[in-house]
Amino acid sequence: MTDDRLTYLRHVGRLLWPAPLEMSIGREIRGSPAEEIHREYLLLPSIRAPRLLVPYRPRRAAAAAVRRYGMGRGRSARWRAYGLAAGLNSGIADRVMRDRVLLSARDGETAPIDAIESHLSEVLQTEVLLSMHLSAPRANRKPVLQVLDRAGRTVAYVKVGIDRLTRQLVRAETAALATVMAAGLRRTTTPKVLHSGSWNGLDLLVQSALPVGHRRRRLALERALESQAEVASIGRSRVDRLADSPYWASLTQRIRTLPPSPVASDLSTLVGRLTEELGDVGVELGAWHGDWTPWNTAQVGDSLLVWDWERFGRSVPVGFDVLHWHLQSDLVGRLADPLESAHRCLSRAAPRLEPLELSGEQVRATAVSYLVELTTRYLADRQFEAGARLGDVRTWSLPAIASALGSRPRR
Repeated sequence: MTDDRLTYLRHVGRLLWPAPLEMSIGREIRGSPAEEIHREYLLLPSIRAPRLLVPYRPRRAAAAAVRRYGMGRGRSARWRAYGLAAGLNSGIADRVMRDRVLLSARDGETAPIDAIESHLSEVLQTEVLLSMHLSAPRANRKPVLQVLDRAGRTVAYVKVGIDRLTRQLVRAETAALATVMAAGLRRTTTPKVLHSGSWNGLDLLVQSALPVGHRRRRLALERALESQAEVASIGRSRVDRLADSPYWASLTQRIRTLPPSPVASDLSTLVGRLTEELGDVGVELGAWHGDWTPWNTAQVGDSLLVWDWERFGRSVPVGFDVLHWHLQSDLVGRLADPLESAHRCLSRAAPRLEPLELSGEQVRATAVSYLVELTTRYLADRQFEAGARLGDVRTWSLPAIASALGSRPRR
């Protein structure tokens, strides 16, 4: 069966390398004498399980792209990536890694070739090569390009908005990076915006590459908590009643504008229960990263590097980032059962939020509100329709919320 990621590659390929370029995918394909080769890529590990697109030449650029892909992953995956990078650098992998992606145009084609590499070379004022990770299905899937020079150095990363949702996210991250940069954070290092704009009908965010390397330290949870608290301090304020807060007004408005469905109705009912039970609780509000996880964070020396700010938001209950870190580590890092993970998110919220010195009611209001926030995001993004693993919130987050409030949603 054809991997969905291959279908996705063909789709985004038409956007990144428009006509007159044509994309060919196969084993050791070569252009015909009547074609001019524009770019050649390796498809790794194979055409049957495509995960990464890297330049075929020069070898050191391909090896660097694979090494960078392995950073931040599990130990076995990291060592496999390093081994593959060594094979690419030496040329041994050429005998084994034979699946290619070829971009070519007919010889003598008069239309100018306006490919993404050409545009980025102009923006960055240097010749560039690209690598692209082919991610699993989800509503917010979009091309994220690693930009390399011919020596294999990472020059930048580029996020490409290709539809309504991903364009919104690219623009949101551009604004978020400007906000956190202006906040003058001391404990948290973020990418710099090198360029933002549109090209070929797509939204682009070109950001600096953070110095994530082989010398990154094992990430200490306490260090992450310090940075999360620093981000939360942006616009921090206290409200006497959660139900009267600007956050609650925003959340309930977003729920009202969800496409009508039984699951949206269930969520609205549960939020009504939450308002009745915990709406009188006073909470601290502050900013949050919105998707803070161990895999978009690295500790290098005394610096904590944090990227992927597209879900950044202001005026949410302080502690959302802490809860998200633990829930996503459970769901993605350990591939735990989603319903059990959601229940653990609630049952273990008190010790996890202990550094914030919240009362028992504040912990409960923050934890249940966080699950409501995440459920609303998944429904608004239509993750279920996109085939995302966690897209069906009826099976995990809604039952957990209902259990915490002593009610039962429809199945």
